Amino acid sequence: MTHCHSETDTGLGESWKAPRPLSVNIQTPRLTLRPFELTEAQPLFDAINADRSTLAPWVPWAAKDHHALHQTVLYIAKQLEALRDLDSAKGLGLGVFDRETGELLGGHGFHDVRSDTASCEVGYWMRSARRGQGITTEATAHLLSWLFTPQTKGGLELKRVRIYCSAKNAASSRVPTKLGLVEEVRQRRDYFVEGFGPTDRLGWGVLADEWDCASHTMKS
Repeated sequence: MTHCHSETDTGLGESWKAPRPLSVNIQTPRLTLRPFELTEAQPLFDAINADRSTLAPWVPWAAKDHHALHQTVLYIAKQLEALRDLDSAKGLGLGVFDRETGELLGGHGFHDVRSDTASCEVGYWMRSARRGQGITTEATAHLLSWLFTPQTKGGLELKRVRIYCSAKNAASSRVPTKLGLVEEVRQRRDYFVEGFGPTDRLGWGVLADEWDCASHTMKS
C-alpha cells in the first residue's frame, strides 16, 4: 500500500522543506510527467504558439510570454533551477508527454508552495488536438499522489493541494470535479477573464489524508 502521508505525522507545517535536489518523473498508464529539457524549447514554443488563442483567456502567461523562442528557453532554465531550490522557486512546471510516442501533449505543474501549511496550487493546459480525452484528469490524479507521497518514498509530502479556475472555464473545472475534490470556493465576480470580464472564481481542495495514492483517487 502506498501511503500519502507519514505514519507518524509530526505536523510538518512551518518545518516543511522541499527535498534538494528535487527529482520528478511521474508515470501514468498513458503519460509521463517530467521537467522540460532545454532541447525541448522549440516544440514547447510551437505548442503554445499553435494554441495561444484558446489558452490565453485562461492562463495569462499564454498572452504575455512565450512570444519568442528565447523566452521559452528562459522559462525552461528557470524550471531546471527550481529543481535545485524549490523552496525559493515556490513551484515547478512539468511537461506532459505521451508515454509511447514521447509527443508533447501539454503542461502541468504546481506553484504557490507554502511551507507554513505544506500546500500548493496545481495548474494545467492541454493542446487542443488532445483535449476531451481525459489526459489532464489522469495527469492531475497522479500528480496529486506524488505531491502527497512522503519524501522518503520520492514524493513532496505536502498536506494540502488546491485548484482554482474561472467558472467560465468548463474544461478546467471538470478535472477537480471528476476527481471528486471538495469544492471550497465560489467567489462571485472575482476572476477577471479577457473577453468575458469579471467571472466567478471556483476553488477545490484536497488533503493528504483524503487521497489514496495507490489508486490515485479520493478515499471512499
